[in-house]
Formats: sequence, structure tokens, C-alpha cells
Amino acid sequence: MNAKKTIGWGGVILVFALMLAAAIIFLIASTPPAEYRPFQLTQKERKEAAHHFVDYQGAVFFNKVHENISFTHTITEEDMNMYLASLDEIAFLKPFRRDGKDDGGRILRAMDKAGVSDPAIKMSDGMITLMVQTRQARKVVSFDLSFEFYDGNYMRVALREVRVGRMPVPPSAVAESIEIMKNSVRRKNAKKDIGPEDFDAMLTGMILAMGDEPVSTKIRFDRKRIRKIRDIEVKEGQLSIHVVPVSPEEDDENE
Repeated sequence: MNAKKTIGWGGVILVFALMLAAAIIFLIASTPPAEYRPFQLTQKERKEAAHHFVDYQGAVFFNKVHENISFTHTITEEDMNMYLASLDEIAFLKPFRRDGKDDGGRILRAMDKAGVSDPAIKMSDGMITLMVQTRQARKVVSFDLSFEFYDGNYMRVALREVRVGRMPVPPSAVAESIEIMKNSVRRKNAKKDIGPEDFDAMLTGMILAMGDEPVSTKIRFDRKRIRKIRDIEVKEGQLSIHVVPVSPEEDDENE
């Protein structure tokens, strides 16, 4: 075989290898992770899930807050996915809105602006995986998140890994989408601390705390009723939020 034929066949093999590699990468990126199973609920089931959220998460949480004691509030992976599938119904109820302004549905608006939908969560030891589907490409993007606490007063959600389908990608590849979501959930003239009218703040706070600057762990109800998230534990199938009371004097010291 002469040199020209050798070079020619070499070029064909190289092109074929590149095409094969591209096909494999596309296949890996297009294959959703096995754990991505967003709940598909009927309208009746979404309404029931919204009321379950109010009765078994919101009401229980705020009843505990009224007592000046430390407590732990736990949410299971199954319940969380049920609530994620019912975000529109939960936003419609707006059970904790105090000022009468329409501030519900911030999570839905943020996802819409970022071009994603159908969120689902997987909880494993020390890690939450948040999964969404891109609206245009119809690919599943997964974010591996963990919680880091600083000085007892600040929390950051560390972005450990990002995957498109089952293929790892650099976090910078989704930085713009994350920033769009952050800007969408931020409120104008927002206070440093989170108030009870925003119980969906567990999700909005997770988005705002992703990646860079830590956010305050305080939940401020009024001058005399201040609580702080001391820790968040993630175990197989459940998330536990540890909350402690903060005295006005301690609050002044940390300002």
C-alpha cells in the first residue's frame, strides 16, 4: 500500500473515530440518569399535595417556631418530589403571605426563565442531587449539592458536580443558567433574613446560596422571634433541618 493510500485510510479512520466519539458523547449526554423520576401528578393529586405541604410542613414548622426551643424538621425525599411536582398549586395557595402582595411562584418563574422544568430531587448521604430537564434540548441536567456552614451564622450550597445526562460537565457550563435563576428568585429590597411569608425559601435559599457567597441562616419573624438554621443533615431519603432560637442580644452581636 503506497503512502497516499495509507494517509487516505488514516484520515477515514480518524474521521470515523471522531464521529464515533461524538456519537458516544451525545448518547451519554442524552441518557437521563436512572434516578431521574419526576412525579407526574393529576390536578387533583397536585391540590392534595399542596394542602399536605401546608398541613405537614408549613403549619408544623411554624408551630415549632412559636416555641422558644431548638427543634429538628424533617422532609422525606418522596414528599419533596411530591411538592416539586405541585409547585404551581402551592404558589396559588400562598398560605404564609403576610403583606398581601403576590410573591408566590418565584421558583416556577425562575425555572421558566432559565429554560428548565420537571424538577426532581435525590437525597443521599451528605448530598442532594437536584435534577431538571432543559426545555429546548430535552436533556436532564443534574446538580450535586452539599451544605457548608460558616461561623454558625452563614451557609453556602456547594456545587460538587454538574452532569448533562450522565456526562460530567464543568460548572462553568451552567453558570449563566444558575445566575438567571438567582436573579429570578431575588426580591427587590429584600431583607437579609428570610421571613415566614416565604416558606418556599428552602428552595429559593438553596438557589441563592449555590456556588459563591454564603447566605444568612437566620429566619426572622419579628424583633423577639428569631431562629437560625444550625445544620442541615442529608441522609438516604430524608433531609433534616436543625433550628435553634436566637436571642435579640445575640442577634445584635452578630449584626
